[in-house]
Amino acid sequence: MKRIFTIAVLLFCLPMATIFAQGTAKNFTGTITYRITYPAAASNPMIASLPTTLEMQIAGNKARTEMMLPFGKNVIIINGDDFTITRLVDLESGKYFVKKTKEDFTMATTPMIIPLKETKNIAGQNCKTSEINIVNGNNQTKSKIYYSQELGSNNIYFNTEVRSITGIMLEFEYNLMGIPVQLSAISVNPGRVSNKTFEIPSGYTETTDAKLREMRGPMKK
Repeated sequence: MKRIFTIAVLLFCLPMATIFAQGTAKNFTGTITYRITYPAAASNPMIASLPTTLEMQIAGNKARTEMMLPFGKNVIIINGDDFTITRLVDLESGKYFVKKTKEDFTMATTPMIIPLKETKNIAGQNCKTSEINIVNGNNQTKSKIYYSQELGSNNIYFNTEVRSITGIMLEFEYNLMGIPVQLSAISVNPGRVSNKTFEIPSGYTETTDAKLREMRGPMKK
């Protein structure tokens, strides 16, 4: 399975270049629940402690994901209005956040997005398909994504290789704790999402990725 981009733990490693254009459809607000499928042949013992679902709350150009990982709770807040990504981490030693701005993202590769004729109904949504081709030196990776333009074109992928997609992805691949997995939406529930969902809660201390790795000890991912 090819990796196209990372949300969750490795999201901060992703590059950014230009911001993709917004579509004319009304942007989605609500919650999308994804099923996480791990490779059948994977032998990594860590898989047993990793989540099987992921919820993404979306409102306009903001999104929030939350999951329990072996080292503690991990939250990613994406803000496509001011182009920032904030990561909240709960460790035994305390609660911390790392905030990245658009200046922290650089584009090392130029992906080629090829629209395909294939369509698919996922969680009640009609989805289009595109193939993502990423060339990095002599290495080339390919992967399919399925996305619904009926949900609008929220600017929540601004720092990823799929930032030009006008729609919300409902099936795609990503990397979780170094393991390539597949996300497939199992429910799409429109509804109000409070602005407080995308704020940094009180009690969190700002830190850096390097300091987080030191605090985790052997858990470097």
